[in-house]
Formats: sequence, C-alpha cells, structure tokens
Amino acid sequence: MRPFCFIDEVDNPHHTQRKNEPMLITLEDLEDNEHNRRYGKEIVRKSFNSQYNQLWHKLNWIATNDEWTPFVTTVVFKNLVAVEARNGMRKAARYHYEHRALRKIKKRLCRSSSNWKYLMPYDELFVYEYEQGSFFKPVPKNNSPHHIHGLFPVRKEVASRIYDFETCQLDERLTKDITSIDTISSFKIEPMNLETSRTWLVYMLKEKTAQDLDDI
Repeated sequence: MRPFCFIDEVDNPHHTQRKNEPMLITLEDLEDNEHNRRYGKEIVRKSFNSQYNQLWHKLNWIATNDEWTPFVTTVVFKNLVAVEARNGMRKAARYHYEHRALRKIKKRLCRSSSNWKYLMPYDELFVYEYEQGSFFKPVPKNNSPHHIHGLFPVRKEVASRIYDFETCQLDERLTKDITSIDTISSFKIEPMNLETSRTWLVYMLKEKTAQDLDDI
C-alpha cells in the first residue's frame, strides 16, 4: 500500500501537486530492517491512534459511505467583526459558517431542528483560512480574505432537497437564503466528486497544527 501524501498548494483544493510526506503508515510502508521487524506493529498502532490519522479515517469513511451524499463547500466572508481579541476573525468566520450558512442548509433539509443531527450527522468538518496576500498575490478585489472550506454528509434520501442532480445546480431557494446573509461574499456548494475525494480530504488536513485539529 502506497502512503497517502500531502498536497502542496495554497488556496485551491483541486490542485494536485504533491509532497513526499506520508500521512498513514502500514507494515508494508516501513523499511525492511531489524528495528522495524521488531517494533513495526507498535509503530503502525501508534500511527493509526494519532489524532491526525483518526480524523483522516473519519473523513475518508464519510466520503465513501453509501448512506450519505458528501458535499464540499467554500464560503468567503465579508464585513466580519472580531468576536474576541484572540483569534477573533477565525471565531467570527466559524460562527457565521456554523450558525448562519449551515443553519440555512439544515432548514432546507427539514424544518424541524430535532431531525438535523440525523440528516446531517457531521457538521463540524471545516477549516478556516486567511488569505493574507502579497506583492505577487494580492488579496482578492472584494477584500474578502477570510474563508472556510468544509465537508458535510447528507442522508441520500434528502440530498435532492438542497441540490438538483439533474441540472447540477444548488437548490434555488437555498441559494437565495445563503445569498441573503450579509457577511457572506460568495459561496460554492456541490456534491463531492468521489474521484477527487482524497484530494479534498488531504487538503482539509494540510499543514494543520494540534490546535487546528482540535478546532475541527
């Protein structure tokens, strides 16, 4: 089994350039030497018990589960106000994603909030990014450097309530609802392409610190 690799990119989760940096380890991936023959199973066990790899398995399981349709989303924010002095903009983006954008999606799935957890069992899988810009790569013209990339699964039997699979378009009502949020500059929501699912999963985890993983 070939080890998974990180993707070397900045802002595009569909980019496919890779670094030779392993993410998961199996016995077959280890060099054949006396140390690994003696301690290989323990090395693999610790690898798969790590917070990083547990999250990878969770994301990968969601992406390949037959009961759900996984969606990927990118939401770009504007006019955010820091909610706290420490990581205030990150927390503001997270609040507007979780409590405004995702709430609109859940309401289109079902009006009753008591069913939301069943219809969208995982809503916490997202990463915040800040595009600082530089001389060679300026901040976008809309001056909206704060954005979130997310992944959420929806029960297959209700997925068509938010996405028209025949026209490949987001539900018109949902589009209007999210567009009406005054802190959202732009957004894209679409079913995950299973052929590129690993690219998205790796992107969700690229260069994440322990604190970042705690936030997911």
